[in-house]
Amino acid sequence: MQADRGCNVVGPPSGQSLALPAGGVFTGEMAENRAFTTLSYNGDLTTDWTDGRDHPVNWTGPSTGEGCLVNNPDGFGGPLHTQNETRATGTALAISYNSNLAKVNMENLVVISVAPNTPWKRLVDYPIPADLPPCAPGQCYCAWLWVPDGCGEPNMYMQNFRCHVPGSTSVRRLGIAQPPVYCANNPSACVKGPKQMIAWHQRTGNNVVTPGDVTPPYNSKMGFFPGAQNDIFETRVGCFVDSDSPRVLPHQISSITGGMTTEKCISACETAGYFYAGVEYSTECFCGNSQPGSGLLVADGQCDMPCAGDGGETCGAGWRIEVYGTAKYPASSYTPAVPPVLTTSTWLYLCPEVQWGGSCENIRVGHAEKCVSLAGTDIYKRVRSAGPDMGRCVLFR
Repeated sequence: MQADRGCNVVGPPSGQSLALPAGGVFTGEMAENRAFTTLSYNGDLTTDWTDGRDHPVNWTGPSTGEGCLVNNPDGFGGPLHTQNETRATGTALAISYNSNLAKVNMENLVVISVAPNTPWKRLVDYPIPADLPPCAPGQCYCAWLWVPDGCGEPNMYMQNFRCHVPGSTSVRRLGIAQPPVYCANNPSACVKGPKQMIAWHQRTGNNVVTPGDVTPPYNSKMGFFPGAQNDIFETRVGCFVDSDSPRVLPHQISSITGGMTTEKCISACETAGYFYAGVEYSTECFCGNSQPGSGLLVADGQCDMPCAGDGGETCGAGWRIEVYGTAKYPASSYTPAVPPVLTTSTWLYLCPEVQWGGSCENIRVGHAEKCVSLAGTDIYKRVRSAGPDMGRCVLFR
C-alpha cells in the first residue's frame, strides 16, 4: 500500500504480523509518538492518554471558534484533531485476504471493526467479527483508518500492517466492499453489507462525495456502526445442477473481461439489478431473481473448477453453478442451502443414465438423470464433466 512513497518495498520485519482474533477483541495503542506507548522505554512514558500526559476526564476545547483541543488553555491535543471525545469521529480496521500486495484493492479491503469516538485515549478496543475466516500469519493485509473532522487541514490517515486471523474455523468469505455513502440525514440511504475504507479529499481515487464537502467519518453518518461489522460476508447460496433449459439463473452476462471471478460476476449482476449471481464452468456468469430449488442442490465439492481470473477460488463446474446473493436482496431474506452429507449409504453425485458395467471410457457427459452407486462398498463412481478426467468414470471415496 502507499507505493507512491516506497512503503510497498519496506515491509515489516520477518515474522511480525498483527493478530486479529476472530470473535475476540484486538486492543491497540494510539499515541502521538511511539515514545508514549509500551513499545518504547519499557512503557515508562505511558499514561491513559495519547501524549503521555494527564488530562481531565471531560477534557475539551473552548466554546469559541472551532473549539479545538489545541485552543484549550493547556495547549495540548492538537494531533487528535477534535474538540472533545464526543466529536472524535471514530477509527476503523480493514482487512484484505491477499498475501500479494499488488492484489489488494478497494473492493477486497473490507472494513471489519469500528471504534467510536476515537482517537481519544491511548488504549482502544476493536471487536473482531466471529465469522472472520482464518488467515495464516503475515498472509493478509490490514489497515488502520481515520478521517478527523476539522481542527486542522482536512485529511485522511491510513496505517498498514501484515496481519493474520487466529482461532477461526469459519468457511465464510468476505463480500465485495462497496463505497460507503454519506447518510446522516437519510438512514435508508446508508450502504448495507461490506464497505470500503473512506477515500476522500485526495488528488485521485476518491470514493466518497459529501454535501458541502462535509467530512465523512467512521460512524453512523457513513453507515458504519460501533464494534464488529458483522454484515461483511458474501451470501453463498450453494452449488446447483444447471441445464440448457431452463437455466437455473436465466440471464447471462457476457461482458466481463480479464478472467472470471466470483466478485466480478456478483458485481455485474448487482449492477444489473438482479438478486442472485452464479458462476459456472470457470468462465461463465449468470443472473436471476429466483433462488434455485433445493432439489437441484448438490455437494459443494461438485463446484470445483478454478475461476479463470483467480485460481484461488472456484467458479462452478460443467453444468454446476455456484450461486450467490447480491446486495440487491436483503441478506435476512436468503434461504441458506445446506448441501447433503456424504455417507456410505448415500449416493451424492448425478451420473449419466447408462447401463453400468464394462468400460467407463468416453461416456457422454451432460445427461445426468439418475444416481448410480457401486453396491456393497464405500467407493462411489461418477463421471467428471470438466478437467483432465472429462468423460471418464473416476473413483470417489
